[in-house]
Amino acid sequence: MLERVLQNQEKSDASMRNMTEVVGSHTASIQKLEMQMRDLSKEQNPKQNRTLPSDTVANPRGNGSGPTSHIMAITTRSGKVLHGDW
Repeated sequence: MLERVLQNQEKSDASMRNMTEVVGSHTASIQKLEMQMRDLSKEQNPKQNRTLPSDTVANPRGNGSGPTSHIMAITTRSGKVLHGDW
């Protein structure tokens, strides 16, 4: 009886070692895939460091000369409107 218990324990230990190896292999594969995805993302979405997106709109009131060529108001992203003679 004790011999059977020991045999079952040895089988269980061997099975556990096998599962540990498989999990380790999967972990390494997942890490490689994560690195590849990060690299692909960087290639598809290149950004220059420390730059702001440039989505400015040309002044519709004039070509840069005359009384209507200056800014009348600024609206921030939060919706705040700043009025003044800039």
